[in-house]
Amino acid sequence: MAYSRRIPSGGASFGQKSLPSRYLPILSLATLALLSACSSLSTPPGGLGVPHLEARSSKNRPVWIDSLGQWQKDHPGREYFVGTTTKEPDQESGRTDAYQNAIRSIAERIGERARSLYRETSSRNMDETGSGMDMSVRRHVTSLVTNEASARISGARVEDYFWQKFWEKDQEDQPPYSFYKYSVLVSIRKDLYDALLRKSLEGARQNASDPKVRSLLERMIHNSSH
Repeated sequence: MAYSRRIPSGGASFGQKSLPSRYLPILSLATLALLSACSSLSTPPGGLGVPHLEARSSKNRPVWIDSLGQWQKDHPGREYFVGTTTKEPDQESGRTDAYQNAIRSIAERIGERARSLYRETSSRNMDETGSGMDMSVRRHVTSLVTNEASARISGARVEDYFWQKFWEKDQEDQPPYSFYKYSVLVSIRKDLYDALLRKSLEGARQNASDPKVRSLLERMIHNSSH
């Protein structure tokens, strides 16, 4: 036979027991507080547009991120490079992009060495022929060598990494989102690094279309070994 259970007039019913009416205001306040706490989680503690740190790979920030020179001094056996990324959707993307940025840093460092070598070679050429540096030629040579280095880097390895996970909300009517900041420490043996400069110079010389640039790169190769 169907029946209905009557809620006593004295208060709300929980199972077979009723809760006195005097406790209902307390329950209402507690419920509101709970709902308020849950809704506040949708906004970062710092406010809209301010990233909030949610997690990280280690408690302490590695020294090599901010003081790579000091790290290099304390670890002289290899050449070290740092790659970083921001606002990556996941760890895999952050790790991959940070590594590629570190590899790019190796090529750019080789380009800087080529630029210095160009200045040295041009200074010698000025003493010998009276012809000085040409800024457009310097930029062209640096670009050629950097591109060659990018294609020839080998033997680089990941030594360490550090990531941070943030969440942020830009607008009140938009949902919050998470992202990663990733840093990777990459190293390469000194002999491979030094050989990379010469190989990049030789590759640039072979691919240079201007005979004068090829001649200049030939002199740079000669000077790099002295």
